[in-house]
Amino acid sequence: MAPTYEELMRKHPLYDEYLDEWLYYQQSYQGGKEYREASLLYSYAFEKEEGGGDFYKERINQTPLDNHCESALHTYSSFLWKKRPERDLGSLVTDPETLAMLKDADLEGTPLNEFMRGVQIEAGIYGHSWIVIDKAAGAYKTLAEERAAGVRPYLVHYAPPSVWNWTIERGRSGAVETTYLKVAEEEQGADGNTTQTIRIWTKEKIEAYRINDSGKEPETLIDKENPLGIIPAICHYGRSRLHRGIGTSEIKDVAKLQQSIYNDLSELAQSIRNTNHATLVKNADDDASGGAGGVVIMAETTEPGKRPYLMQPQLFQLLGITESIEKKENMINRMTHLAPIRSVKTQPQSGEAIKTEFQLLNALLAEMASGLQLTEYRMLEVFCRWLGKEEQAGTVIIQYPEKFELRDREQDLSLLKEADGLSVESPTFQKELQKLIASIVLEDDAQLEEINGEIDGG
Repeated sequence: MAPTYEELMRKHPLYDEYLDEWLYYQQSYQGGKEYREASLLYSYAFEKEEGGGDFYKERINQTPLDNHCESALHTYSSFLWKKRPERDLGSLVTDPETLAMLKDADLEGTPLNEFMRGVQIEAGIYGHSWIVIDKAAGAYKTLAEERAAGVRPYLVHYAPPSVWNWTIERGRSGAVETTYLKVAEEEQGADGNTTQTIRIWTKEKIEAYRINDSGKEPETLIDKENPLGIIPAICHYGRSRLHRGIGTSEIKDVAKLQQSIYNDLSELAQSIRNTNHATLVKNADDDASGGAGGVVIMAETTEPGKRPYLMQPQLFQLLGITESIEKKENMINRMTHLAPIRSVKTQPQSGEAIKTEFQLLNALLAEMASGLQLTEYRMLEVFCRWLGKEEQAGTVIIQYPEKFELRDREQDLSLLKEADGLSVESPTFQKELQKLIASIVLEDDAQLEEINGEIDGG
């Protein structure tokens, strides 16, 4: 029996609790039109009341956004994916479906590395990301027929706002598993009508229903037995988990500081405008024109003590706002551990302080890479289960980078230059020093191996 409209629209209690927060993180990451429409600029007194709404909208359109959320997440991503993960496919090295998945993970032309990069950024925004390993339904009797039709398992990732309900619990064996999942896919047609497809997975069944704007009863698209006996979905968490199915966003605190800087930039623009164009205070009957060479004609009834005058902000107000913005940017750099990369140093730092900052960032990136590696192993198990090759999944070895090349090259070279000037009478010392210099200047492993051999041979 098909579920009712009310049953299909029912959501997890935690979904309603965190939805506004997820949308806020999404707007903070995307910026642009999404950020402007969110109206995250604080309004002045009476600005949103009748007659003032246009001024508020104009102020939003004129205020630029310095998007620290996007910058931080993409900086992490650039380091994580600078060196791609290594995959030893084991007994699946000749499997056509596995090889096809590496080149096109989602049947939309996205390679597996790029798919996982999207999962990593999505988990950074919301705190977690859902990955479903699905397979198109069809009356195919043999594997050859499926291959001829291009049917194979593929990956889909769903952002948390699209995952309406879920149940994650411990099974009889004690292992934690997902036993229920409901996701919503929304599409808008050329006619402007919105259609929602609700997909539901249980251990027994796979269902899909369509709901449109007309208000008709849900249309059943899929209602069949689940051939896997498990939910083919994985919840990838960021670096920490709040609840089962809820992760901790990497930009949870950055987004608030970004919004504060956004408001400071609006205040800065208003102050600059007022500094260049002072506010004229006059009586209602006085005739005045502003700008360079402006003329004020006082009314005959104007009392001498009520002469028109100019109000102009002081320069220290602009300096105060710019200093506030700089302090908030430094706070963002500290909390994201990107201070040695994104900030411009105005004071000299000790080598040990810089080394510590790089170690903190390296630990953060290693934690992210470890989580992606674990998620990919779990994805592979479900993928092979669709193919009926569960045993082959155990032969695959996936290795994400564990250490990331984070260093101040200029400072390291200066240090080695000073070391080269020391009178150390040791050929071994000189050789190792030359190897270190080569490792800083060059990045290609093959070239470094050749150079190290030449140094040892010399």
